[in-house]
Amino acid sequence: MLQKKLHIPINLPLTLNDDIEVDETITNLIKSIQSCNKIGAKSTFKLYEDFFSKKTSKYIKNNLNFFLKKIIPIIFLSKHTNEGLYQLLRLIDNIVFNFSYIDTLKTNMFIYENLSKVLSFSGHITNVVSKDVKLLEILQPDYGFRLNGNKTFYKNSFEKIDTSNSNEEVLLDTLRRTHRILKFQILFAIINNDIDVKRAATEFSLLAEATIDFSLKVINKKNLIEHNIVCKDFSIIAYGRFGTNSMTANSDVDLVFVYGGKFKKNIYISIFKQLIKILSTKTTEGYIYEVDTKLKPSGKFGPVACTYESFKKYHEIESFAWEKIALKKARVINDGTFSKKVRNLLDKLIALPISDSDITEEIHKMRINKNEGESISNDFKKNSSPNWFETKYVGGGQRDLEFLMYFYRNETDLIPRYEIDKNKLFCKKMENVFFKTDQIVNICFFDKKQSHLPNDAVNTLIKEVNVKDLGSLKSLINQGKIEIFKLLNQILESKLIK
Repeated sequence: MLQKKLHIPINLPLTLNDDIEVDETITNLIKSIQSCNKIGAKSTFKLYEDFFSKKTSKYIKNNLNFFLKKIIPIIFLSKHTNEGLYQLLRLIDNIVFNFSYIDTLKTNMFIYENLSKVLSFSGHITNVVSKDVKLLEILQPDYGFRLNGNKTFYKNSFEKIDTSNSNEEVLLDTLRRTHRILKFQILFAIINNDIDVKRAATEFSLLAEATIDFSLKVINKKNLIEHNIVCKDFSIIAYGRFGTNSMTANSDVDLVFVYGGKFKKNIYISIFKQLIKILSTKTTEGYIYEVDTKLKPSGKFGPVACTYESFKKYHEIESFAWEKIALKKARVINDGTFSKKVRNLLDKLIALPISDSDITEEIHKMRINKNEGESISNDFKKNSSPNWFETKYVGGGQRDLEFLMYFYRNETDLIPRYEIDKNKLFCKKMENVFFKTDQIVNICFFDKKQSHLPNDAVNTLIKEVNVKDLGSLKSLINQGKIEIFKLLNQILESKLIK
C-alpha cells in the first residue's frame, strides 16, 4: 500500500494553526513532538513506531525501528529536541519506501550525530538530504572538510561526469546529482561551524561558476560534433549576488549574454539557450538554478542575448540610472579574449556618471502608490513584511539600502555634510546584517516562508551578527529597515522639492 505523503509545514509550527490541514492522528503526533521533553525518548520512539507500523513492510519496519531507537536518544541531547524530532518525521516520510536509504541508515550508525545536527537546523536541509542517499557520506565523521575557497575543487568533481553519454536526460540528471552533493557540503559546513556565512557565500558562487564552466564545455563539445565549430567570442556577465560573489543557498543566477560577430547570430543564441536549458530545466532530479536574463538591454521579452555594440550603446546612452547602479555589481564569469574585451568595457561603463535627478525620479516611481497618490514618506507599512527576517522586497530592505548606499558613496549634495560619515557606517552595518540574514533564511526555506525561523538557525544568525539574543536581533533588523526607509525618503523628497 502506497503511503500518502504528509502535507505539513517545512519547519515545526509554533501552533497548529499554521496552515496545517491534517487528520487527528498527525495533529496528535505533532502535539506530542511539541511537548516531547515531557514524555521522554522511549515514549517518543513508541509514537514513531506506531505511526509508521501500518505504512511499511516488515523488512522496512525492522530497519526503520532500529534507526529510530538509535537516533531519537541522540536528538534528545540537542538543545531543540522538538525541532529535530519534527524533521525526523519529515525525513522518514520522504524516504520510508526507499529501501537503499533505510538500509544505509541502519548500517551507518556513526553518521547519526551529524544527521541530528542537520535535522535540528531546518526543514529545507532535511529535504535536501532526503533526496539522495549519497549525501549521507558527507555526514561521516572521517569524511573531512574539503572546501578550499577555490573553483578547482568543484571543477574537478564535474570533470568526473561522463559526457560521452548521448542520452541528454541522463547527463542532466547526473549533473544535478553532482551539484547537489557539492552544495550539500557547503550547507553542512555551515551547520557544523566549519565555515561562516560569508565564506559560504563565496563557496556558493564558486560552485555556480564551476557549474556554468562545465555546462559550456558540454555545449562546446556538442557544437564541435554536430556543427564542427568552436565558438569562443561570447561573454557571460553575472549580476546581483552572483556578480558580487555573495550567493545564498537558493540564489538564482542573473545573467546577460554578449556576443561578437564571428558566427551567425543563431549560433550564439543556440549556445545561450542550451546553457539556460542545462541549468534550469526541471528533470526527475530537479533543476540547478533559475536563470534570470531580464537585465539584458532588450528586457524581459526581447532576444536572449545582445551584440557587444548593442550592449555598449545601451549602457552609454539608453539605460536607466538603476541599471547603471546594477552594473556596478556585475562581472564577467567566463574567460577568453572576447571576455577580456567585455571586462574592459564594463570598467568604462561603471565609471560613467549617474544623474542624481534620474535615480531619484526612478526610485520615486518605484515606490509611490500611483493609485492613491500618497507621499512616499507615509508608505513604510505598505512596503513592510510581517516577517522580521524578510529583508529583500520590503520597505527599508536590501533594494532601498543599495540606493541609499549609492547616494552616500557619491556624497551627493542631497545629503547634509555632517551626516555622511555616520550614515555610511550605519549602511555598511545593515548591509552586513541583511546579507547574513538572507543567507540563513535561504537555508531554512525554499519558497514559501513561515513566520519564524528554527531555533538553531536563529542562534547561528545571532552569533554571526554578534547580538545578545533574538529580541536584540529583531530590533536591530526592524529598526534598521525603518531608518533606511526614512533616510532614503529624506533624500528623495529633498530632491523632489528642489
